[in-house]
Amino acid sequence: MRITLIEPSRYTSGGALLKVPSLVFAPVTLPLVAALTPSFHDVRIVIEALDEVDFSDRPDIVGLTATTARALRAYEIADEFRRRGVHVAMGGVHASAVPDEALQHADTVFVGEADETWPAFLADFDRRVHQRVYRPSSRPSLDGLPVPRYSLLDRDRYLLWRTTGLARFLPLPIQCVQTARGCPHDCEYCAVTGFHGRHYRPRPVAQVVAELKALGARSYFFLDDNIFASPARARDLLRTLAPLKVAWMAQTTLGAANDRELIRLARDSGCVILFAGIESLSQASLDASGKRINRVADYERQLGVFREEGISVFAAMMFGFDGEGPAVFRDARDFLVRNKVAYSVWHPLLPLPGTRLHARLLADGRLKRADWWLDRDMVADFTRLKFVNDAMDETAFARAFAGSYRSFYSLPNVARRVLWPPRRRCLAQVVVNLALRRRVRAGGSVLEH
Repeated sequence: MRITLIEPSRYTSGGALLKVPSLVFAPVTLPLVAALTPSFHDVRIVIEALDEVDFSDRPDIVGLTATTARALRAYEIADEFRRRGVHVAMGGVHASAVPDEALQHADTVFVGEADETWPAFLADFDRRVHQRVYRPSSRPSLDGLPVPRYSLLDRDRYLLWRTTGLARFLPLPIQCVQTARGCPHDCEYCAVTGFHGRHYRPRPVAQVVAELKALGARSYFFLDDNIFASPARARDLLRTLAPLKVAWMAQTTLGAANDRELIRLARDSGCVILFAGIESLSQASLDASGKRINRVADYERQLGVFREEGISVFAAMMFGFDGEGPAVFRDARDFLVRNKVAYSVWHPLLPLPGTRLHARLLADGRLKRADWWLDRDMVADFTRLKFVNDAMDETAFARAFAGSYRSFYSLPNVARRVLWPPRRRCLAQVVVNLALRRRVRAGGSVLEH
């Protein structure tokens, strides 16, 4: 069969589709789906932000994956291919959260991880006995997970996969690798728990190392929801990584800094950046959202541990919690600058479908639209709150958000955060900050394109 796998773009202000010459990271989902596809099928991948979708093509199956921000465009693509007689299959975190909605646009919907259900669907489809909905009987083991087929992508279209340009200053290329799935925490706003579950499922370390060697990159981004979720397993992984002499980055919690020996082991194994969700400087907001693992009183000490051990922090901040007025943006900027946080990504609090946050705001009548992801204007402006905030109106929120976010990446604040006092890799941090500064000043998310 001929199979076309599509990652849809999303709408930007003015109603245009996001089109860019390059993306930051090479996507993992579709190359992994391609690797799960039996080799006798012909598979191609289309990343719509980079290339046009050819609706005149008539593959046997079109497979779509979409985050909530891209759901509207995914449905449009699905509708057009179905109109032309092509079977459309849809999966991913959004379709898994609202399968009944997705079924209005797709012939087949995958709920949850498709490691086992995608190959099963292809076999069923070939025998003309495919189902409308596929759900795994249990969360799949990662033992035997194949290496994603990155060969189906054009590496020159991904900034951190190239071997030119920034490679002079940074350990490039960077490949994305998954070593585990699942997060033991259950934050109100997070869709991870619903999709990957709370049970931590690691891959065998030997298989992770085999994938690294197969990819042959100089640096890796481990996509785990929390690389240190199991400290014992993390130590095993880190000791195995050390002889490989690669640089790596991953996601974790600030609380990992409470185990300085573990952080030193991470550093010695090649860790250069850790993405950590600070989210809020209000303990009341964190507690109310279920992120009790974060303790605001410990933030400065924990950030100091990462800094002293030579690991940069990429802090995620979230805004729109109840009771937080316009000053929250300025306070966040000042805190991050004072603690010399190398990088930060800011987002409004998003009521994603399937989360307790969405359910609560819907029950309280505070959502501006229950299915806000189907409103082109609401999707286009990522700084626009999707619910009624009790402390700020929409205009005040957007203005304060943009002003402080840009100020965090202002040249004086970049210098304060990464140049003084001088330390290792400060030149690389400046290069990355200047790249992120351009994206923030253009009004976008720093990690998207």
